[in-house]
Amino acid sequence: FAYGLHAETNQAFEIDFPRWASSLRGGSVYNFDADLDDGGSFYINRFFVEGMFGYMWSYDSFLAVTVGGGQDDYHFSEEVPLEPWNNINNYRLGLYGRWALSDKWCLFAAPSVRAYAEETVDPLDGLTGALFGGVSYTFNDRLTLGPALGIVGQLEDDIRYYPVVLVNWNISESLSLDTGGGLAATAGPGLALVYKFSNQWKAGVTGRYERKRFRLIRDDGIGEDRNIPIYGTLAYFLYPQGYITMILGYNADGTLSLYDAEGDLSEETGYDPSVSIGFVASFRF
Repeated sequence: FAYGLHAETNQAFEIDFPRWASSLRGGSVYNFDADLDDGGSFYINRFFVEGMFGYMWSYDSFLAVTVGGGQDDYHFSEEVPLEPWNNINNYRLGLYGRWALSDKWCLFAAPSVRAYAEETVDPLDGLTGALFGGVSYTFNDRLTLGPALGIVGQLEDDIRYYPVVLVNWNISESLSLDTGGGLAATAGPGLALVYKFSNQWKAGVTGRYERKRFRLIRDDGIGEDRNIPIYGTLAYFLYPQGYITMILGYNADGTLSLYDAEGDLSEETGYDPSVSIGFVASFRF
């Protein structure tokens, strides 16, 4: 289950409730070379795996535990005089709950504990917490809206708060606009425009703002990578077992930053837009 307003189910299939549910999701994304403003370039290999185990009372009421991990493998060119970091490991343990308060109102909450740290660094040194929750109201079979709030802890920085408007708008039989979750350890939701060709094929465009902070080996400092990724997706659904999604992305307005152990900025540089490709697959059991 992602941060979407609805569970990913095809109600044409009969499912008995209550029931236990589990899934396994994984993927990989390759970010091609991006030139740094201060000289040199870098590229990134990313991968992640996440498992879910939950209990469903209905399509709109369930509670799930998620456990996941992955790595962002940064490669800097020789022109970069001092490589700021290498492989960044990330781990996540979370809960996701959704409760139908009535046939119109629904409440959900997603607390999590996350660890972002360079390889060989103790993950506990990169530990933070996050909470995303809100309520939604179904106006009709085409429109669901509601307010939500994200609270994200930051390594050696103030807690971030960001309001979100939850959207599930079926503009037509084929076109929809949704608040959806990101890839792996991405913090916070984005906005996705999705076109449904058939029950099996869907294409979409998703945009979001990403800011990742992680503990480093060097002087116990902090690294940060922030940008605005825009992804085009093409998904094939294996109802009711899962889906496979191909990804083509454009990463804009990127910045890399280095902070000391107290959280004070020591170095910062922007980087040029880059292209990324990848896939995500999810299977239910």
